[in-house]
Amino acid sequence: MDYAELERLFATQRAVRHFDSRPIDDATIETILAAATRAPSARNAQPWRFIVIRERATKERLGKVFDELGAQMYGAGAPERTPWEDVPVLIAITSEYAFGTAEAGMAALGASIYPAVQNLLLAAHALGRGTVLTTRWKAREQEVRPLLGLPETMAIHAIIPLGYPAARQGKNRRKPIGEVTFREQFGTPWK
Repeated sequence: MDYAELERLFATQRAVRHFDSRPIDDATIETILAAATRAPSARNAQPWRFIVIRERATKERLGKVFDELGAQMYGAGAPERTPWEDVPVLIAITSEYAFGTAEAGMAALGASIYPAVQNLLLAAHALGRGTVLTTRWKAREQEVRPLLGLPETMAIHAIIPLGYPAARQGKNRRKPIGEVTFREQFGTPWK
């Protein structure tokens, strides 16, 4: 792959919240998860664990938590989306506490998990599937944990809806580098 191909992938990756009903086969999920597991992790601990959720009732219960929090946070302004029970697959990204307790190891876990999440998002996009990273449900994580069967020795980091986009996605819009980058310290313009 040359950089132009990679840049095109970056420029067209979007948060997809609307999905059609086409199923996602296990082989595609395995390809996407294989890409996720190629990410670097602290001490090469590879603490990520993935839960692939297809069961409608579980997706519906997770979606209910997500929607209730969206109503609290955004009111009528919550982003529209395909109801989670109608999304072909949800993937929960969890981890073992590979670096000690939850509090002590959370920074190392984040540094180990979110590169895997980005690989997952990019792989799905490269294969023509849509995704969106969600963490809103973390405000009610204690309700979500039993739905995923998580023991206390594990953390949950993200839930990713995965499916075919319901509509064609265009190029993403991003601020110019000069608006978001500083030289040496915050406030010193890049250029």
